[in-house]
Amino acid sequence: MRRIIFIAFLAILEMTAPALAGGFSIPDLGMRKNGMGAVIGRPDELSAVYHNPAGLALLPGTRFFTGIGISFVNTDFRLRPWQHSDQYINAPVDADGYYPETQPTRAFGVLPMLVFSTDIWTEKLVAALSLYVPNAIGAAFAEDSVARYHLVDSLMIAGYASLSLAYRLSPVLSVGATFSLMYVHISAWRRFFPHVDGIDISSLIGSEADLKLSGEDFAFGWTAGFLFQPHSSLSIGVVATGRTDVTLEGAVELIPSEDALATEAALGSQKTEVVIPSSLNVGFNLDILPWLEFGAEFRYYFYSAWREQLSLLQDLPLVTELRSPKDFHDSWQISGGFRVEIPKIRELEVMVGYHYDRNPAPDTTVSLEQPMFDNTGAHLGVRYTLNKRYRFGLTYVHYWYLQRDVNTSTTLPPSNFQGSGKNNMVNLIFEWLIGTGITSS
Repeated sequence: MRRIIFIAFLAILEMTAPALAGGFSIPDLGMRKNGMGAVIGRPDELSAVYHNPAGLALLPGTRFFTGIGISFVNTDFRLRPWQHSDQYINAPVDADGYYPETQPTRAFGVLPMLVFSTDIWTEKLVAALSLYVPNAIGAAFAEDSVARYHLVDSLMIAGYASLSLAYRLSPVLSVGATFSLMYVHISAWRRFFPHVDGIDISSLIGSEADLKLSGEDFAFGWTAGFLFQPHSSLSIGVVATGRTDVTLEGAVELIPSEDALATEAALGSQKTEVVIPSSLNVGFNLDILPWLEFGAEFRYYFYSAWREQLSLLQDLPLVTELRSPKDFHDSWQISGGFRVEIPKIRELEVMVGYHYDRNPAPDTTVSLEQPMFDNTGAHLGVRYTLNKRYRFGLTYVHYWYLQRDVNTSTTLPPSNFQGSGKNNMVNLIFEWLIGTGITSS
């Protein structure tokens, strides 16, 4: 039974990586990013703590910012049969060689953000404290779905508690940095496919045994940014983020189904390393007319550092570690758009934008439980300033997850699938200029 647990753990390794469109990092926080796709070059709101902390130097006084994003994901998958799958999945295979299309019964994301800032001693120095969750994603398939041997249920959360500082070195140059304590949690559940190394073990563990994994960790991260303003109409931002190595520690459990000879669940524990990659991001914003602004940015993520995934095992015989190839390549996102001040109502702004995001996972190691897609998105937002103290924002982003055809999967069981989808994300944002900061005067 412990040997089976070992093989089961090997099969579930792929479930410990985040199931995101373009990788681990999701930049969908704040008004400008979601409204026009360009915030790095002109971070004029407190979401700067995440995108470009140097922008805090543009925001003297004491301020409060909050936002909440809700993501509604809709994806469709067609899964290819694999060896012996027809013994357990009673579904027809179409002329193209796929099981019937399946969809998650639940797929959602929540992105909250809370920031408080003030200048200290001088308006040139601004500090901020923030809490935000750029990743809180859950998905589930029906327990009798054709995808059940890949995924039944999963949840991934990455939350940050951050301290940010920014200083205006001169009228044209500002610098800033954010230091974060990060909490990462993941849990996943799927049926264990009862064929191991060509041997049918369904009589021992059953045909519908449950395989569950959980893990969590705390880690530190940092972001450093520069903001250059050579002209009143032009601003340029450069941002770097550091690599973070997270070790997700938790339990692995195999629960036999009712048709099994085994009657008790088998338990193990694990520590699995996950890489949150470093990145280099640049952006610029240009006032074309007094009422018309154009912005664009490019974000590059160094996912090629994630060549393999290491898991350290406890309470399992014969082996103390497992190495699973990932072979990720670097990913990137390009985005941009326009901001328009409505004539005669300068307090009202309308934003539109677009993005393209390239995913980092090769076909060999991508899987149905982490179906990363290339994607494009259309952005729309409105922002209104009341009495120069209160700003309200509403954004909408529509993602198209571009069709992916996987035929060379090396996962257990193989994740050869055809899939695509869409995502509708709505963000509500509020910012309040409370008053002056903590200055020497």
